[in-house]
Amino acid sequence: MSKAKQTGALIGSLLIGALAGGVAALLLAPQSGDETIKQLNKKAKKLRKEIDNYASDMSDKAVKVKKDLEAKLKKTESDLKEMEEDLGV
Repeated sequence: MSKAKQTGALIGSLLIGALAGGVAALLLAPQSGDETIKQLNKKAKKLRKEIDNYASDMSDKAVKVKKDLEAKLKKTESDLKEMEEDLGV
């Protein structure tokens, strides 16, 4: 199995396990429905914030990679022009 498939299977397994655990916790919770809803909303907001932070970090990294690639492309273009001039082409 390829590494990507193994990673996908692991993530899928973790999500299924988390979902099963969440359902079990809801069914066995010793608290009222209102308290459970408040708790779930609080956890959902926390998760949403973590996802937003992760997305922001990934966006920042993508911008940096783009700038690095553009700089390397300009250097390569400059090097090729210099080689062209040296060869008299």
